[in-house]
Amino acid sequence: MSPPQRAPIDVSFPYTLLLLIQLFGEFSRLLEFGGRYVCITGCYNDVTGGRSKAVSRIDEHYTCNVHPRSRYFEAMAAGGLAPIGVVDLTAQTIPYWELRAKSSVATGIEEPFPTAYKEGSFHYLLIAADRI
Repeated sequence: MSPPQRAPIDVSFPYTLLLLIQLFGEFSRLLEFGGRYVCITGCYNDVTGGRSKAVSRIDEHYTCNVHPRSRYFEAMAAGGLAPIGVVDLTAQTIPYWELRAKSSVATGIEEPFPTAYKEGSFHYLLIAADRI
């Protein structure tokens, strides 16, 4: 059995994309052919443009750099995974954040999440992909 063919990596890709490609490549390597990888992730909606103010606040709060939605699919394909299904869980997350805002464990990030979800700038997705 030969290893799966990988898309060539363009060194002009953003570094974080290279890391995602390596990550999904490792998941692919661990799966048998036809095996399934499933993740749930938050990502910003790059179809509507760049990061919104709410997404930028999430980045700042968690000291991260949230990936755009398209980057996940690009990295999966380059890593040998073919997305077969996507479930948008965004609407189901809003009540959690609204409840958390009233909680004693609130950290100050409770407003940007529902704002970003409601304005469509941030998605919470379940993605299933098969190893090809």
